[in-house]
Amino acid sequence: MKQRKTHFVSDLHLFANRSSAPRIHDAIEHALRCSDTFVLGGDIFDFRWSRYRSHEETIEQSLHWLKGLVAINPECRIHYLLGNHDANPGFISALKALTSDYPQLVHHPHILRLGNTTFLHGDIIDAKIPFSVDFHELLDERRAAEELRSRPPGFQHSLYDVAVRTRVHRLVANLANSNTKVLGRVSQYLSWAGHGPESGTRNVYFGHTHRSMERVSYEGMRFSNPGAAIQGIDFRIIEVDLDEDRASPERPSA
Repeated sequence: MKQRKTHFVSDLHLFANRSSAPRIHDAIEHALRCSDTFVLGGDIFDFRWSRYRSHEETIEQSLHWLKGLVAINPECRIHYLLGNHDANPGFISALKALTSDYPQLVHHPHILRLGNTTFLHGDIIDAKIPFSVDFHELLDERRAAEELRSRPPGFQHSLYDVAVRTRVHRLVANLANSNTKVLGRVSQYLSWAGHGPESGTRNVYFGHTHRSMERVSYEGMRFSNPGAAIQGIDFRIIEVDLDEDRASPERPSA
């Protein structure tokens, strides 16, 4: 019997100058060839800090990258979770159209559940929105508002590059995202969304914080985070442990 493998990556921030993702493309390709399921956990592309001159050009390059990914292993089911840096409305429309042409590519705006394992991007941590019936709608509005802001001028790109070279961004990420804050907020969200430990979730994979985390136990669940493919930040491709004995069919995403 063929061994099933699932891999998870997030926060590649492709097309941003500070992304280190192009250097690990071979590793991503190898993991994809070995996978039956591959989860892209959001912020795969970075529209706000893209080196391309327009959103339209970034969208075109994003679709080209995704088509290349599908071609590497057409038998692999690829799940795309949106993040806050790739929630560009034009890209979302193009992504939905792409999934019609490539049924092995599936789009999820907020959350994905596979058996006892739940995936999300993680920007709910910073959303400052109460968990209510319209939470996802408000989150989408927040994401869209961020993406529709004016693109940063050149000097802001230069300042960001300096922060990366001096690793100030790493210090900020560590200070802003303590485990207690992050895991507490994610756990609250999962329970609100019906994917908490009481529903059978045992493992949670998320991104956004740019802090690597491996199987940290909290509230009866184990949390993992790949970090971010940004210069000076720890990053890894995570092989996901799906419990085959307790796995249930794929559940619709929220």
